[in-house]
Amino acid sequence: MKRGPLIALAATGAAVVIAAGVTVWALTRPESADAVAERYLQALETGDADAVAELMAEPDEAVLAAFAGADAYLADPVVTDAVAGEAGTEFHAEVALDGAPATVRFTLTDASGTWMLSDHLATVDVATTLGDAVSVGDAVLPLGEEGVVSLLPAVYSLQAAPTDFLDGATTVAATNAQPLSAAIDATLSPDAAARAQPQLDAYADACVAPAETLPDRCGLQVPWPADLTALDTLQTRIDAYPVLAIDAASLTFTATGGAVVVTAAGTNREGTADAVTYRTDDWTLRGVVSFAGDELVLTVF
Repeated sequence: MKRGPLIALAATGAAVVIAAGVTVWALTRPESADAVAERYLQALETGDADAVAELMAEPDEAVLAAFAGADAYLADPVVTDAVAGEAGTEFHAEVALDGAPATVRFTLTDASGTWMLSDHLATVDVATTLGDAVSVGDAVLPLGEEGVVSLLPAVYSLQAAPTDFLDGATTVAATNAQPLSAAIDATLSPDAAARAQPQLDAYADACVAPAETLPDRCGLQVPWPADLTALDTLQTRIDAYPVLAIDAASLTFTATGGAVVVTAAGTNREGTADAVTYRTDDWTLRGVVSFAGDELVLTVF
């Protein structure tokens, strides 16, 4: 009489274990390529950069930041074709982008049981008259030697970088179904010199650090040999910084109107220690202007 319930209990326990095993298997079964494709398209439609990043084997932070700053995202995506091959499954989807029909193409590759994106970025050949990068929102995208930037499918405003110093932009609806190109007529912004003045001031500060000799490329000429036979130190004080002006056509600059006071300490002609003070109210710095990524660079002659 006691064995019946025990056998029934064991059988019931086995059934629970089996049922639990089936449940776990169902929950941990990998997503199909079709399901991942739908998830990717939904992320593109909603502008969910984090969701896209989860599907990238090596997330590109600049590409994702640009996507987060896009002007508009695709709408009404519908998968029209899926072809399995050695490299993975290639998908084609018809979408609406910037109010017009477009095609988005991407490949999903099975990486150890998980489908990941490959060959999914649009490339845009960008030509800009100034600078070597473009900005999309807070993202700065270097153009590189070939002038190409990579983007996720979306609509972007590409601005000439550095945006603090350059004006000029263009809009591109980026898909990877066909080659894309964009041109930016970039110009120096009217207040570029004022924005770059702090950089020049910092350079001027470095020029007047206490020294034993005159620094190179600082536009300073102190006639201490007229009064001293030997120089020990130079102490320089800036009373007014040179004011920067940029020639947009030649991308050169001239900074004029600086005032400095220099005290030269050393040995005078009588052989005793002495200090002589000189002043100029026409301290001038000259050089060239260039651009590197999101920076304007002043190089003094």
